[in-house]
Amino acid sequence: MPRSLRLRLKCIPAVKSSLLRNGFPSQKILAEDLGIAQSTVSHFLNGKPVDYVNFIEICRGLNQEWRDIADFELESLPDEV
Repeated sequence: MPRSLRLRLKCIPAVKSSLLRNGFPSQKILAEDLGIAQSTVSHFLNGKPVDYVNFIEICRGLNQEWRDIADFELESLPDEV
């Protein structure tokens, strides 16, 4: 699995609308609830790469299936041998 994942561009509007639907009036509230930085939530919601652990946690918080909305074409750095 890559170290970072990003949201598929076509999924951004639906995922952003799921904030309120899941009881989060703002990105800040979601970030506080999950114990992650608000900037990480912002990157996630704008289709920028975030650490895969954070990606999965944000998806859980928003009741999204991470495999359905992840852009798996993101290149990751190879592990050192």
